[in-house]
Amino acid sequence: MSARALGRLFLAYATVLALLCVAVRWTVALHPLEDGSVVVVETTWKGGEILRRTVRPLGPRDAAPTSEDTVLEVALAEAPLPAAPHLFEMSIVPGKDGVKAILEGKTAYVTTDDLLRAQAYDRAANFASVSLGLGTDRATVLGLLAPQLGVRAADVEGRAVLRRVRFERRTFAPPPPRVTEASLSRDLVRGAIRDAALYLARGVDARGRFRYMVAAATDQTLVGYNIPRHAGATFFLAQAARVAADPEIAYAALRAASYLRDEATFTCGRAKCLGTNDEINVGSTALAGIAFAEIDASGLDRSYRPLLAEIGAFLRGQMRADGELMHEYDRKGARPVDVQYLYFTGEAALALSRIHAVLHDPADLDAAKRALAHLVGPGWSFFGSRYYWSEEHWTCQALADLWDRAPSEEALAFCLRWHAYQRRIQFAPGESAFDAEGAFGFGNFINPRVTPASSRGEAAGATLAALRRAHPQDPEVGRLETELRRAMAFVLRQQLRPGPRHLFRDPDAVYGALPGSLVDWSLRIDYAQHAGSMLVRWLELEETKAAERSSPR
Repeated sequence: MSARALGRLFLAYATVLALLCVAVRWTVALHPLEDGSVVVVETTWKGGEILRRTVRPLGPRDAAPTSEDTVLEVALAEAPLPAAPHLFEMSIVPGKDGVKAILEGKTAYVTTDDLLRAQAYDRAANFASVSLGLGTDRATVLGLLAPQLGVRAADVEGRAVLRRVRFERRTFAPPPPRVTEASLSRDLVRGAIRDAALYLARGVDARGRFRYMVAAATDQTLVGYNIPRHAGATFFLAQAARVAADPEIAYAALRAASYLRDEATFTCGRAKCLGTNDEINVGSTALAGIAFAEIDASGLDRSYRPLLAEIGAFLRGQMRADGELMHEYDRKGARPVDVQYLYFTGEAALALSRIHAVLHDPADLDAAKRALAHLVGPGWSFFGSRYYWSEEHWTCQALADLWDRAPSEEALAFCLRWHAYQRRIQFAPGESAFDAEGAFGFGNFINPRVTPASSRGEAAGATLAALRRAHPQDPEVGRLETELRRAMAFVLRQQLRPGPRHLFRDPDAVYGALPGSLVDWSLRIDYAQHAGSMLVRWLELEETKAAERSSPR
């Protein structure tokens, strides 16, 4: 084929592709409704349930509802919805779009609030291993439309004309001021820490167990439990008790810690370990050690020191010669199991460092140094590793905790590279179709999660603490500060303080909690823990800066 013919072929291909793109966009893009055809869905809610609803043309008095229990959702634009299930599921923008159905002269609406209340967004495909969902659940949409039309869901699917609708919510009370990196203050952050901790504290029972996972809309406790996350939540409660000086938080921290000591502690060889009858691992034991060390450092209870010594001995016994840890322990065979999981070695490095700070055993410090050296060296070293990263938030916290006793420039450089990578996927102002400024993600197709922003914020604060001590004039100081503040602002915008109260059965029960995402209102204890620990770190950094500014030179 000649060069001219090849050029013509490519030109024809590009022309056809461009025309197809224009046609697809014209078919699926939202088209604003003309004046006079804009409708408003007025709903009165009580306890998260619809008390009454009317649909009418938008009128001059519909600028805002007339009562706190009433919400107006104005349908401003429409677009066709593809009939194919997967295209249907992925065409609805989470948190922004609802659905309109027309069948035999009847019209029905499923609004944004309806889909949020039903938790239908990001539910079509679930990836439990990474707590991620995609697409709007089609069955839920059809099920909500069917009773309004007086037919079965199958009739809606087969006979109704479905359209995507962009809604704008209007409430009686104006929305709270939008939190941005510029509006952060110590008072705002202290309040958020206290509210997150009180949410967790309210869920600690007499036995010391948390309400592990809660559906915010219905205030139902969901099945499942996890000892590492219990320990992490206990750690944050101890941090918050120190920051907020709140006896309710302190008492909850002590009850949660006693559960770990009394019901989750076992004998593993010559030392104590934590987990369950069926599973003993380094993550459970390390995070419990971090929690107990924080309880000691906060002055809540000094009686955990003997158990901290046992935990340090167990973690050291799990360590290989190269600094890596064997992450499981076989109690029946009385031997470590040399398998590795995400997070555990970083958690162990931090635990050993925190235990050394309490007990001053040189063996714990040496083990912490070796674990950190492995993490930032051979533990993540292969061709292309500079362009692909693991989850390193515990690694960078270990770096900061060890800095005054065992500084590691190699670990600092590693964490700085990791954060340089993370900032490339952090949404800057104006980059996201969602209110995702400060979150971490890949484009507008996937709703960003709250916990990745929190955990990266934890790590940014820790790395910043070490860098300020080591190289206070380094340009990375400013970049880390911006990364941290943006992550904090995003997370604080998601905290339920109070959130959309009208959609919750019991708004007070979930006040202060952190959801999974902008549209995923599952409330797991580690969501509050990571967010809260990030906020505590920032508060400590700000107070250190304030003290440095006020001290005489």
